[in-house]
Amino acid sequence: MSTFKIPQDAFTQELQAIGRMIDKDQLRKAATSLNLARAERPADARVLLMGMRLAQKAGNLPMAIKSARQALQMEPTWHVPMIELAQMLSQSHQAEEAMTLARKAARLEPENFQVMLSAAQVAERCNADETVVWAAKAAELQPQRADLKYALANKYVHRQQWDEAMAIYGPMLEANPHDVNGLLGRLSVAFGRKDTAQAQADADTLLELMPNDETIQFWHAQAHGVVPSSQPKQLVAHLFDEMAGQFDHTLVQGLQYKLPEKVAQMLVDLHPDRKFNLLDLGCGTGLLGLYLRRIQGHIIGVDLSTEMIRQAAKHNIYSRFHTVNLVDALRETPSDTYEAITCLDALIYVGDLTTVVPNALRVLKPGGHFIFSCEVAGEDEADLVLRPSGRYAHKQSKVEQLCQDAGFAYVHIEAMPKLRMEGGEPQKGFLVVARKAVV
Repeated sequence: MSTFKIPQDAFTQELQAIGRMIDKDQLRKAATSLNLARAERPADARVLLMGMRLAQKAGNLPMAIKSARQALQMEPTWHVPMIELAQMLSQSHQAEEAMTLARKAARLEPENFQVMLSAAQVAERCNADETVVWAAKAAELQPQRADLKYALANKYVHRQQWDEAMAIYGPMLEANPHDVNGLLGRLSVAFGRKDTAQAQADADTLLELMPNDETIQFWHAQAHGVVPSSQPKQLVAHLFDEMAGQFDHTLVQGLQYKLPEKVAQMLVDLHPDRKFNLLDLGCGTGLLGLYLRRIQGHIIGVDLSTEMIRQAAKHNIYSRFHTVNLVDALRETPSDTYEAITCLDALIYVGDLTTVVPNALRVLKPGGHFIFSCEVAGEDEADLVLRPSGRYAHKQSKVEQLCQDAGFAYVHIEAMPKLRMEGGEPQKGFLVVARKAVV
């Protein structure tokens, strides 16, 4: 364990005062004071860490990383710059170095709650196996923190480790049978295990406790075999707000998601002069725009998640964004506006396409293309299927019929044996390219 101790002297109080300035957004004042502190103690790693905090507050991640590196060089066995640097590197998708530092910090400070919690966050961003190990240790170190237990249980659910999740939810619900978080967790396990009786029982209890909650109504319908037309907006927004910071790395690296790259090339092939306007529905963090790069036209992003849009805006490729449901966005967009509309890995949260497809046709200019993906339902299944994951699967023949009935002049459907990985298995789907008639 590290023996580094922070002294309690006048200089420490000076650094603490600078920290309060940073917290209050008094960045210029903090920078001036920090320069004086650096001149007084140029070899004090704490000064560099304060510089890191200042850079973070100013939104300058590269400078923050540089300051943390310098602090760690001065104090190579001090866990604070070690784990801080690991956090920032994981946010910058530098997973290998981030995990090396997180592992070292965890070895140095195995009984330090903040280190173990931070290490778990790093591991989660990096899709590393240590995520649940370190999260479990953090929960063990703070046994009174129910939120840590629920967060750990949710990680087990995400990994389909049902027994481990129930080892947490079970005692919680024994202590309080009406614990909403516990009921929601056990409901997720029941869906995963295909335990219909337990799912219905928990969904019934939740609906009694929260009868006006649209998300609870959605889960209740699913538990009882009813397929709602779409997911509640707040459920989708909350899901992706939480995922935004690690979404690109998780989706592209962890889940091997290649569709934005493929569709970007398709758009360039359709418009080799790059002169077109694009409506990107469910744009997420802007992966399509990142692969497409700048065009001689506007790229408009639509997404329910403000955090996703915040990430997408960093690419400086999209002209503007709308934080709205894609169904509403299509309905409210004027006719004959775009040469192309894309909707990649988003209709799995929308479900009913009966207004989506006709409105996409209306919004397109003559000769324009609507390119979208779906998870596939079997031809022996219903036209629209709600999977235990809470995502929708669409029957390919029904989608083709919808496009033809709407009036698209040309419809091409490509089977996608692997839209992305899901639970270690390829998720099957299909990609649709529908063209509006020229006249």
